[in-house]
Amino acid sequence: MKTPYSKSSIDWTVILKALADESRLQIIHELLKGDSSVTSLSDVLGIKIYNISRHLKVLENSRLVTKRKDGNSRIYRITEDLMHRYLRKEQVLDLGCCKFTFKGLSK
Repeated sequence: MKTPYSKSSIDWTVILKALADESRLQIIHELLKGDSSVTSLSDVLGIKIYNISRHLKVLENSRLVTKRKDGNSRIYRITEDLMHRYLRKEQVLDLGCCKFTFKGLSK
């Protein structure tokens, strides 16, 4: 029997807490456009590299993003599950319990 705390279930509390921060939503929005490094995200969003790294760690721990090593850089991307929930044309991330609209957020 699944419990709300089993490893196989989605922890919506963790996900919603991760998405409750405006900077993390901006990072998610950029990563929905394509994979990116910490430096690139910092340049595009105007957020210090240290803060981008800190936010990415929260997003990674909540299983919203993954990373891969590319030389000395780490390239971040949206997880496949989250990408399947993104309606590109409408620029809406539909989690089922709630929707995040990204129209008008571009810098």
